[in-house]
Amino acid sequence: MEWISHSATAFFFGQLVVPPEQRPKRAGWWWAIASISPDWLELFTRWFGDIHRGVTHSFYMWPLLALGWVVAARRWGRQSGGQIASLARLWVAFFIVVGSHLLLDGLMAYRIYGWWPFSDFKWAWDVMPLYDVYIFAGWIVLWLAVRRWKLHTYTTARAGLAVFVLAMSLRLAGKWRAHEIAAEALGHLPAAAIRTLPSYYEPWIWYVREGVGSEWKPVDIIEGRIRTGEIKNPWFPPLPGREHTKLPQD
Repeated sequence: MEWISHSATAFFFGQLVVPPEQRPKRAGWWWAIASISPDWLELFTRWFGDIHRGVTHSFYMWPLLALGWVVAARRWGRQSGGQIASLARLWVAFFIVVGSHLLLDGLMAYRIYGWWPFSDFKWAWDVMPLYDVYIFAGWIVLWLAVRRWKLHTYTTARAGLAVFVLAMSLRLAGKWRAHEIAAEALGHLPAAAIRTLPSYYEPWIWYVREGVGSEWKPVDIIEGRIRTGEIKNPWFPPLPGREHTKLPQD
């Protein structure tokens, strides 16, 4: 997903796991940079034959990356008084922070290779688009509330994660609904035979197709039918360069 999604989600996790008096100095930056490290480390591993979302996004590299960030945080992130969380607590925090990156990428339609190069199996749940303005809108409202009422860091972290979980729940419900509509409209096919992808800017629109190579069709989960013609969202117009939903190619 977008780096802002990775860093914001990781920020909420990190703030929730480590108490304020035990956090590394400038803790928010530690959580954010650690969360996007699988992507920028990929710039180096590609020189050795790695693929996009390969080794740096693998399940065996996950705990090692967390350990590396623990060592760095204890070396360069100590507060002036010398207080910092224990090795175990910091490892759990960075394990969750880095893991949130893998989770977000796995929720997308663009996949991670969890055991590369030992296996080329692709992990994807096709729940979230690359860019979701509705999650960001919820986080902006939260940020305004924090500025207005000076919310505690734990309260902020819980609220931020609640926004994310709510969006996930709505997306999952939409996915299941799109499966049902498509299965009936496409000749009562079993749901397992249909692939479903979310759209960028129209959360009520899902794209479905039956099998590899067939055409993607937009399903309106509110109207309960497959749509035709141009679809526009008056509330969130597409950003420049993203006027159309990007669907993966076979």
